[in-house]
Amino acid sequence: MATTSAPPAAATPDAAAVVPKRTRPITWWAALGFGFLAFAAYLIVAWLIAGEAHRVPTGPTPLPTWMQIALSIQQWGLFAGMLALIWFKAVRPRMRTGSFTFDGLMILAFALLWWSDPLYNYFTPGFNYNAYFVNFGSWVGHVPGWMSPNPQNIPQPLLWLPGVYTCAFFLMVVIVNALFRKTRQRYPSISAVSMWFIAFIPMAVVGTLWEALFMMMGSHHYGSSIRWLALNAGHYYEFPVYQGITASLLYTTWGSLRYFRDDRGRSFAEHGIDQLNVSDRTKGWMRFSAVSGAITVIFFAFYHVPNALIALRGDAWPQDVQERSYFTSGVCGPGTDVACPDPRVPFSRGESSLRIAPDGTLVTPKGTTVPAAPTQSTAG
Repeated sequence: MATTSAPPAAATPDAAAVVPKRTRPITWWAALGFGFLAFAAYLIVAWLIAGEAHRVPTGPTPLPTWMQIALSIQQWGLFAGMLALIWFKAVRPRMRTGSFTFDGLMILAFALLWWSDPLYNYFTPGFNYNAYFVNFGSWVGHVPGWMSPNPQNIPQPLLWLPGVYTCAFFLMVVIVNALFRKTRQRYPSISAVSMWFIAFIPMAVVGTLWEALFMMMGSHHYGSSIRWLALNAGHYYEFPVYQGITASLLYTTWGSLRYFRDDRGRSFAEHGIDQLNVSDRTKGWMRFSAVSGAITVIFFAFYHVPNALIALRGDAWPQDVQERSYFTSGVCGPGTDVACPDPRVPFSRGESSLRIAPDGTLVTPKGTTVPAAPTQSTAG
């Protein structure tokens, strides 16, 4: 007996498979990047409205002439280098091709990342800059929950700091990529993780050398170093070894972001950009925000958070630092009512917190009362 089969039913819109929209990685990274930059803008606006923008002076301690010359060369040389990198790596390629290269995006992200540098001092003054640099104080005191005293007196350098972030950081990334290439040539089948570990130690050494050299010239200090883990302990250029380690975490991870890209030159933060139905201009801004977001997340995870926590365990600021007003800058020590960090001195928790003055007396801010001692009751 012959059998017949019914023709397949025509597909209807209701029966058609619905493909869910996927959120592309670039969407998340771009949102993070935009969020960080918006937060930076908020801090700066709040700082300006509060009238805290003022030059922090060097104070009564005279700077040696050689230090003034060295810092001036650092400051203006690095700032000029930043402008050159932005022009040759970001602006000029953008004018020629209509889009940014990855290096251009990375350099622009570094040039804007420096807003967060003093977050190292979130809990306690862990380091400080030389007030000789061009500065107008700092805006970081408007970060929610900020605990460290006198944040408006941190002399955040307006020329030196973005110059360091752009020139030094990009150079470190280039060196990491050179190590990656040499390693891959010698061991073609090596994994990305192994390449990262191979580059880590050399970059910790390189990072330590350049920053320690800058510190010897008087650029900044790490007063709250753990003394037995520091080079040149007791001097203003005391350099904590773990600082080089956390810096190497940054360099090698940023280097991986640049080195391990797809065949279109996209980093992991940019994946999915070509599937978005937006204009080329919007794609350009999204790529920048995504790269900036990835770089900033790496910075917070590997540098800001661990170093801010380590500073809580630091030793007393060396006398060689506290005797130099251009290093204390009204954050703590002489001329203030806050003793510089010392394991024997309790941490203050904001402007209304009780604190110990440099002469050892207890300071009670206006409107703050000393908690009464609890009374003990005895059973009758």
